[in-house]
Amino acid sequence: MTTPLSNSAYIRSEHLRALWPWLPLWSVMALLAIFSHGPMPMFSTRTLAVAWEMWAHGHWLVPHINGDPYSEKVPLLFWMIHAGWAVFGVNDVWPRILEVIFGGVQLVLASVLASRLFPTRPWVAKATPWLLMAFAYAFLFGLQIMYEVLLVVWVLAALLCLTPTATRAEPRWWLFGLMVGLGLLTKGPVMVVHVLFPFLLGPLWNTWARANRARWYGFGVLGLLLGFAILLAWAIPAGQSGGEAYRQRLFFTQTAGRVVAEHTQGLQSHARPAWYYLIFLPVIVFPLSGWLRGIVALPMTLFRRPWRAGTGAALIVAGVALVLLLVSAAGAHFNAHVDQLLLVLVIVPLFVALMRQPLEPGLQFLVVWLLPALLTFSLIGGKQLYYLLPELAGVTMLVAAAVADLRERHTGLASGYALGTWPLSLGAFLLAIALFAMPSVVPTHFPDNIWLVGMAPFSRFFGVIFVVLGALLLLRGRGEMRRLAFAGLIGTVALNALFTLGLWYRYDLAPASAYLAQADAAGRPIGNLGTEYNGQYHFAGRLMHPITRLNELPGAAPQADDDDDDDAVHDGDSLDDFARHHPNGLVVSYAKQPPANAFRFARLIQPSRTGWLMIWDAPTLNALHMGNLPPEPKQPTLLYPQDYWRTRTAAR
Repeated sequence: MTTPLSNSAYIRSEHLRALWPWLPLWSVMALLAIFSHGPMPMFSTRTLAVAWEMWAHGHWLVPHINGDPYSEKVPLLFWMIHAGWAVFGVNDVWPRILEVIFGGVQLVLASVLASRLFPTRPWVAKATPWLLMAFAYAFLFGLQIMYEVLLVVWVLAALLCLTPTATRAEPRWWLFGLMVGLGLLTKGPVMVVHVLFPFLLGPLWNTWARANRARWYGFGVLGLLLGFAILLAWAIPAGQSGGEAYRQRLFFTQTAGRVVAEHTQGLQSHARPAWYYLIFLPVIVFPLSGWLRGIVALPMTLFRRPWRAGTGAALIVAGVALVLLLVSAAGAHFNAHVDQLLLVLVIVPLFVALMRQPLEPGLQFLVVWLLPALLTFSLIGGKQLYYLLPELAGVTMLVAAAVADLRERHTGLASGYALGTWPLSLGAFLLAIALFAMPSVVPTHFPDNIWLVGMAPFSRFFGVIFVVLGALLLLRGRGEMRRLAFAGLIGTVALNALFTLGLWYRYDLAPASAYLAQADAAGRPIGNLGTEYNGQYHFAGRLMHPITRLNELPGAAPQADDDDDDDAVHDGDSLDDFARHHPNGLVVSYAKQPPANAFRFARLIQPSRTGWLMIWDAPTLNALHMGNLPPEPKQPTLLYPQDYWRTRTAAR
C-alpha cells in the first residue's frame, strides 16, 4: 500500500516533473559545449584576468586588470568566481560551471515568470524554456564567462517580484530591491533599464497597481533606492580605494561611454546606428525567426479584430517609418537624428496601438517590457547584440503565448503543415550540402580562406548531423515546438564542435601564455606591441606583473581595438625604449602573416585569430625594426600548434 503524498510534497514533485526533460538536456549540451575548448579571447579571458588579479594581489574591493583599477565592471561575478576558488583552488572549471548554472537558473525563472503571466495557459510555461534554449546566439554567448548571463538571472528574478501570484497580488518590494541591487553589482546601471518599464507602466498591465497607485510607486521607488544603496555600499569605498581617476570613470565616464553616440577618447562607446537592433533581431532570435507558425501567430494575437479607432493609422505610420529605416540601413545612411526619429515613429505608434488593444495582462506586461526596452537601447549610442539578452526570455514568452492563442482560436492554422518548420528544414539541408561539399571545393576554390580550410576536414560528419536535423524538422504532427527547440539546440552545439575541431587552434593562447608565464616567473619584463592588451595571457599564465603597452615608434598614438568590449589602455614606451631599458625583456607582436625572419629569430610563433602572434626577445625585435641583423638565437623557434606545423610546410 502506497502512502499518499502530502500537498506540499505533491507540489514539489510536480515542479520537478516540470523541469523534465528540458533542463537535463540543456545542462548536458551546455557542459559539453563550454568544455569543448578553453576560455575564449577576449571575453572570457578578460573576465578571468580580472578575477585572477583581484585574487592574486588581494584586491577584493576594486577590480584590476593588467595592474590598473578596472572601472568598466562591477565585482559580483568576480566575487562568485573567488568563492569557488576558495573551495576548489584557482582553475577555469569553476567559472565555466558557474555560467552553466546561471543559464539553467535563467531557464527555470523564465518558465516560472511565464506561468505567472499566463496562469490559464500552462502550455506557455512549458514552451518558454524549450524555445529559450533553442536560441543559437544566446546559447553561444552563454558559453562565455561574462556578466550578461548572470544579469539575466537578476532581471527575471526582479520581474518575478513584480508579478502577482495566486495567493498574493502585491509585489514583494524588498525582494525586488534586492534583485535590482544584485543586478547593479553585476553590470551597473543598465540593470535598471531592463526592469524600469514594467514598473513605471505597472497600471497598464497590473490590476493591483491600478487600484493602489500610491503604494505601487511609493514602494517601487523605495525598492529601486534599496538597489542603488546596495551598489553604493560597494562603489563609495571602492571609489575611495581606487583613486581619483578610477573614481571618475566609475561614477561618470564608463557609463557615459555607452550612452554617447560618438566615439570619445578614452571611452568604449560601441556607437552604432539606431536601426542596429532592428536589423539584427532575426539573428538574435533565430531559429524562431524561421518558424512560420510563430511569425503568423504574433500579429493575429496582438492585433485581433475589431481594431480600436486609430489602430490602422498607427500601423501605417510604423510601417512607413520601418521601411525608411531599412532604406537607411541598406545604404542610404540617413543622419543619425533622422534614424532616431524614424525608430521612435516605428515603436511608439506600435506601442500605443497595442496598449489600446484588449490584450490579456500577460501580453500587456510583455509589450510594456519589450518595446520600451528596445526603444531605449536603440536610442543609446553604444550597442552590442548581447545587451538585449535579458529581453530574449520575454520574446519566447510572447511567441509561446501567441502560438497558444492560435491553437485555441484557429486550430487549422495551428496544425497546418504550411506554417510548420519546413523552412528551417530546408536551411538545414542546404547547410548539410555545403558541409558535404567543403572537402572537395575548399582546396581548389578557397585555399586562402582560413575559416573554410580549418573546417573542411571535419565538415562531412557534421553534414550528416544536419541531414538528420533537417529530417526531424520535416516531421508533421504533435511535438513541433519541441522538435524545433531540439534541432536548434543540437545544431548550435554541433556548430560549436565544428569550430572547436577546425578553428579553436587560432584562439588557443595556452602556448603563448605558458611561455610568458616562465618569463614572468623569472622576472623578465613583457611588452605588447602595437595593439591594446586585454589581459588575455594573465589568467592562463597566472602572470603576477603587468604587461607594458608598446608603441611601434616613439610618440606613436595608441591604436584602438574596436572588436573588444572594454579596453584597459596602457601608454607605454616605444619598442626602442623598452628594448634599451629591458635588454632581457620579451615582446609580443602581431601580424597578418609572420615575416620570413620570424621563423629564424622569434622565440614562439602561433596562429591568432585571423593573423599570427609572435614572441621575441626585445633587443632582437628592435634590431630587426631598425634594419639590423641580430645575433643568432641559441634555441630554435617554437611553433604551435604542433599538429598544424606537422601538416604544413613552414617557410623559414
